Amino acid sequence: MSAVAPPLAVGAQRFEASHLTLLLLVQTIWGVNWIASRSAVIEFNPLLLTALRFGLLLLVVWPFLRWHPGQMRNLLIGCVLTGPFSFATGFIGLAIAKDVAPLAVASNLGAPFATLLSAIFLGDRIGPWRGSALVLSFGGVAFMGFDPGILADAPALLLTALSALLWAIAAIFMRRVRGVGAYGTQAWLSLITFATMLGSSLIFESNPVGVIEHASWWAWVSLANIVIGASLIGHTGFFWLLQRYPIPLMAPFLLLSPVIGVMMGVLWFGDPLTWRMIVGGVLALAGVLIITIREGRRRPAPIAAAEVV
Repeated sequence: MSAVAPPLAVGAQRFEASHLTLLLLVQTIWGVNWIASRSAVIEFNPLLLTALRFGLLLLVVWPFLRWHPGQMRNLLIGCVLTGPFSFATGFIGLAIAKDVAPLAVASNLGAPFATLLSAIFLGDRIGPWRGSALVLSFGGVAFMGFDPGILADAPALLLTALSALLWAIAAIFMRRVRGVGAYGTQAWLSLITFATMLGSSLIFESNPVGVIEHASWWAWVSLANIVIGASLIGHTGFFWLLQRYPIPLMAPFLLLSPVIGVMMGVLWFGDPLTWRMIVGGVLALAGVLIITIREGRRRPAPIAAAEVV
């Protein structure tokens, strides 16, 4: 049995070339996933898409499904908040959105929300650095949201922010889970989300079976990219890196996925890129970067990497 060596001090540690390549690949996959998710949700209804995503993922991670005595309460609550609530809300927001780019920025509010909730419910102290970062993060998204071109997408932007908030609440419960690996967590998340979202789609969405039968090849390619790329390769690679490198060292690279998401939205879907969106996005991501670095120095558990869609 080989043990993972504890990470070195941030200033003394450097990425190996292959590990840096993997981190850049993961961020690129998550950035491109915004296009795949948007393409898929155009044809699949959002609840159906959520069910299909986690149903296909369940086929892969099913062997890791285990009962974990003493851990199931927090694990199940965290999975319910993450899948049926956070992911489904994110897909609904994406389904009604006119543009992808603002949502790619707003989805990163998970880290500021997690910091704020930790202060309220866990008694964590918010110092001047983290307080300023919270103002930057939320203020940047609010500044961006008042852009006349984005106001029409206000409901989608609010749903994306709500999705990030739900993920942050789920993170509080997930941090209390001990002895459950990434694949074990994915197995329970997939089972719960698939079952609840399939039932919800059959009840609340029109003709999900017909939607599946008439979906284009591009919708299925997009769905495959979400499952294989974002979930299997992206999450597996990211958690593998987290075992070897501290979050502060990785933090600047974690902002690549929303930047790539914005760029892909502009290039692929023709989303407008206004000065207010640029300024608001820079402010929001700067706040996220500060919080990610500060939180990474305070605790080993990651709070920064949230993949909303």
